[in-house]
Amino acid sequence: MATLVRLTEEQIERLIVGMEEMEERLKDMHAELIDIGVPKDTLSRFARLHDRYTEGVAFLLRQRELGRSEDRSG
Repeated sequence: MATLVRLTEEQIERLIVGMEEMEERLKDMHAELIDIGVPKDTLSRFARLHDRYTEGVAFLLRQRELGRSEDRSG
């Protein structure tokens, strides 16, 4: 069941900026974990977590674009 939440454009932009900042911090952390020699299994788990976050962000951004294109055509 989908839930529709109405956010202002400003709220959406703040969320997106926050998600992009988090993505950069995750990249930084990944590099740091490599530098300090974290075990490969731990590094793989972190990479999968990072990938899932990235996929989630990409999905939300695609949904946002689809919503915009529907608004323009409707």
